Amino acid sequence: MTYSPQTPVTLDADLTATYLQDARSVVAGLEDATVDLWVPDARPGAMERLWVLSHRLHGTAALYSHPQTAALAALMERLMEGRAGLGEAAVQPLTEIIERMITSLSAALNRVESGQSEGEVGLHFAELAGPAFVTDFLRSQPFRLEARVSQSDAREDVFAVVNAEIWEDFGPEAAELMGLLRAGLHAESPDLAALFRAGHTLKGSSAMVGLSTLAEVGHAVEDLLGAAREDAVTLERALPLLDDGLNLAEAVLAHAEGRAENPSERIQTYRSMVAALLAGQEVTLSAPASEPAAPTATPERLSVRVDSARLDGMLDDVAGLVAARARLNGLFLRQQQVAASLDAAHERVQRTVRDFEERYLNPHLQMGAGAAAAPTQDGQLQDRMADFGALELDTYDDLNILARAVTELSADLVEVRAQTAQSISALGDEVTALEKLTRQLRVELSRARLVPLSRVTAPLHRWAGRRDDLTLTIEGEDSLLDAQHAGPLGEALLHLLTNAAVHGGEGADARAALGKPARLSIKVAAAVTDGQLTVTVRDDGKGLNFDALRARALQAGHASAGELAAYTDEQTAALVFLPGLSTAQQVTQEAGRGVGMDAVRDAIARMGGRVRLTSQPGQGTAVNLSVPVAQQITDVLVMRVGSVRVAVLATQLQGMSALTGQAPAGSLDLGAAWGEAAGTSRYVARLNLPEGGTLQVIVDDFLSLEEIVLRPAGNLLSGLGYLSGMTTLSDADGRAYPVPVLDPVGLSRMQAQPRRAALAAAPAQAHILLVDDSLSVRRHVGRTLERAGFTVTTAHDGQDALEKMLAGLGADLVLSDLEMPRMNGFELLRALRASPAHTQTPVVMMTTRAGEKHQQLALELGANDYLAKPAEERLLLRRLTALLPGAAQPGAQA
Repeated sequence: MTYSPQTPVTLDADLTATYLQDARSVVAGLEDATVDLWVPDARPGAMERLWVLSHRLHGTAALYSHPQTAALAALMERLMEGRAGLGEAAVQPLTEIIERMITSLSAALNRVESGQSEGEVGLHFAELAGPAFVTDFLRSQPFRLEARVSQSDAREDVFAVVNAEIWEDFGPEAAELMGLLRAGLHAESPDLAALFRAGHTLKGSSAMVGLSTLAEVGHAVEDLLGAAREDAVTLERALPLLDDGLNLAEAVLAHAEGRAENPSERIQTYRSMVAALLAGQEVTLSAPASEPAAPTATPERLSVRVDSARLDGMLDDVAGLVAARARLNGLFLRQQQVAASLDAAHERVQRTVRDFEERYLNPHLQMGAGAAAAPTQDGQLQDRMADFGALELDTYDDLNILARAVTELSADLVEVRAQTAQSISALGDEVTALEKLTRQLRVELSRARLVPLSRVTAPLHRWAGRRDDLTLTIEGEDSLLDAQHAGPLGEALLHLLTNAAVHGGEGADARAALGKPARLSIKVAAAVTDGQLTVTVRDDGKGLNFDALRARALQAGHASAGELAAYTDEQTAALVFLPGLSTAQQVTQEAGRGVGMDAVRDAIARMGGRVRLTSQPGQGTAVNLSVPVAQQITDVLVMRVGSVRVAVLATQLQGMSALTGQAPAGSLDLGAAWGEAAGTSRYVARLNLPEGGTLQVIVDDFLSLEEIVLRPAGNLLSGLGYLSGMTTLSDADGRAYPVPVLDPVGLSRMQAQPRRAALAAAPAQAHILLVDDSLSVRRHVGRTLERAGFTVTTAHDGQDALEKMLAGLGADLVLSDLEMPRMNGFELLRALRASPAHTQTPVVMMTTRAGEKHQQLALELGANDYLAKPAEERLLLRRLTALLPGAAQPGAQA
C-alpha cells in the first residue's frame, strides 16, 4: 500500500483477528476494573486501569479504522482522567455509564467479528440512555471534570501505551542493547567495533520507532564510541560519560513507559558534555554516575498472539497424541505378554533338553537306581498290566517323548510369532499415525509463531510519513514471518530505506531534468516461496556510485586497482557490504559512518538468510533479502555425490531420472564441483528456480527422503552462495554426519561463473624488486614476500632501482613506492617503459596516495596495478601472483 494519511485502511482477516483479540482483551479488563471500583482500597488502581485501557482501545480502534468505537473509548478515557480519588457516592453512577459503554463496545465487536462494519456505536449507546447518565454524573461531580495537572503531560506522552504494538518488539530490544553495551564497556578487553555497532543500532532503532529522545542519547553514545574506535579519545576518558549516557537512556525508557519524568533537560546537557569531550576539553560529571546495572541474565521472552481457532487445532492434535500414547502403551503391555510366553517356552525347552541330557549324554547316571530302592509293587497289579499287548496300549520311549515336546514347543513358537507379527504391524500403524500427528502439530506450532509483515512495516510507514522527499509503497504486508525475526528484519529494512533516501536521493530539480517524479519512489515487495520470505527494496534514485565505491575500496585496502578495474557491475555493487565502507561525503545522523549494508548483511545472515544487491547508475538500486519464514523443519531428498552426502528441499524438486547417454545441455555435475570421481551410474535431479526456470544437476545416487531441521550455514560457510543451510543425519551405526542443503539459485550462479584456471608453475622462483625510501617498509614487506617464497631485492629510491635494472638485475616484477627522493615512482615507471628490455616487466605501485588522479596517471604510464598502502598481506600476495603467470607459486599465497 502507498503511504498517505488519508488512505482508507482495508483490513484483511488476519488484521481483523488481531484487532478483535486486542479489543476483547481490553473489554474484559474494563469489566474486571469496574468490579474493583466497589472495593475502597482497590478503587484508585481500578480507576487508573480504566483510564489506561480506554486510552489503549481509543488508539487501537482508530488505528484499525473503527472511528465510532474509538470515539466512545475516548469519552470513557476523558471521564476517567483525574478521578483517582473518586468517592463512594460516585461509584454507582460511574458503573452505570461503564456498563453501558461495555455493552455498546461488545455489540460493535460482535458485528466486526461477523464480517460487518462496527455499526452505529454512538446511537446504540444513546439507546441505552448512556448520554443521560453521563450528563447526570458530570452535574454531580463538576469538580472532577478537570484533567490531572501534575501527570497530564506524562500521561499524554506515554509512548509505550500509544505505540503498544511497536513497543512489544522495541522495548526488549532496546533493553538488550543497553545490557550488551554495559557488559561490553566493562569487559576485560572491550570490543569497540561491536560496541559501536550496538550504539548505532540503538540510535537507528529508536529513530525508526519515533522515540527521538532515545535516538539523541544513542547518537551521542555512538559519537563517543566512534571516537574511541578511531583513537581520537581514550576509552578510559570516555567511559564515565558512556556510563552516564546508558543511565540516561534507561531514564528515557522509563519515561517512555510512564514510570519516570521526562529527562529532556538532562539530554541536552549530556550532548553538550559529549561535544566538549570530543573537542578536547576536560569534562566532569555534575553527579557521579550511578553504578552500572548488571546485564540481564535472560532476555525477555518473545510473545506472540495466537488465534483461538489455531489453539483449538493444536489442542486437538495434542489430544490425538495422548490417545496415540495410550494405544502405544497397550501395545507395550501386549508385547510384555508375548515376552512372558517366550520365557515360558524357553523354560520348557531347557527342561526337555536337560532331561534328554541326563538320559543319553551322561551314561554314568543310573536313572533306575531310585526305582530299585522303591518297594516291590503288588504282583497282581504287575500281572494285570502285562496282559495289555502292544496293540492295546501305546508305549512311549524317550525319543517319542522328545519329539512330542518339540512339536508342542513349535506350536507355541508359531503362536508367539503370529502374536509378535500382529503387534509389530499394529505398532507400525501407530508409529505412522504418530508421525502424521507430530508433523501436523509441528506445522501448527510453527504457524503459531508467525506474524504478518505489517508488524515490521508499520514503523516504516511512520518513518516515511515524516519525510517529504520520497514516496514509500509496500506490497505483500500480509506475508508471514517468524516473530523472532521481526525486530532484526525491521532494523535491516530501516537501513535500506535510509540508504535509499540518503544515497539515492537526487533532489527535485535533478529528478525533473531526468523526467522522474519530484519525489524519490521506494517500493518494498514481499512474498513467500518454498518457506523463504523474499523482500525486495527498490528505488528509482541515482543508483550506486561505482567510481566512488572503487575508490573507497582501494583506499581501504580491500582490493587493488587492477582487481577493481576487472570487476563487473554486480561485483562492484557488492563492495557496499564491506565493513566500514561508506560513500557519503560527510558524516550525518543518517549516513557516513560506514555502518549500514554490512549491518544488514550480518543481521540477515544471523537469521539464516541472504542479501543480494543490484544497481544501475541513474536508474536506481534493488536489494533482495531472503530469510526463512521460520526455523525450518522440512523434508529433503538426500543424494550421494561420490563419498559426499548432499540434500535439496523436497519442495524444490521437480523430478528425477536415470542418466542415459550424454549429460543434458546446461546441467551441473555436482561430482565435478566437489572434486569427486564419477560413479558408474548417474542420475539427474531437476530443481525449480524462483524465476520459473529449471536447473538440472547430476548426482551418483538418490538415497532417501528425510525430515530435518534446517539450520543456517554459520559464519564460516556463509560465503558459499550455493548453501541454503546445514543439517545432520545419522548412519546405520547411529553416528551423526553433516549434510549440506543446496540452494538451486546459488548452484545456478556457481554454474554461470567461469572456473579459475590453475597457474602453471615455472622452474625458478619469482624475483621481485622492492623500491621504497622507508627502511621499515623495505624490511617489513620484504620479509613478507620472502616468507611467501619470493626472492627479494630492495632499492631505496627510484634512481637506485633503475640503476640495478639497467645493470642487468633480472627482476620478474617491480613493486614501487610513489613518493621517493631523487626519482619518484612515476619517473621510474616512465624510464622502465622507455627501456626495450623492461617494457613488459610488471610494475605495481604501492603508495598512500589512493586518489583517482595519482592512480590514473600511474596506469597511463604503464603500471600493471595500483595498491593503497598499507596493503593487506593476502591482497598483496594475490595481486603479485596474478601478475606472474610463469613464476613459481609461493606456498603462502592467499
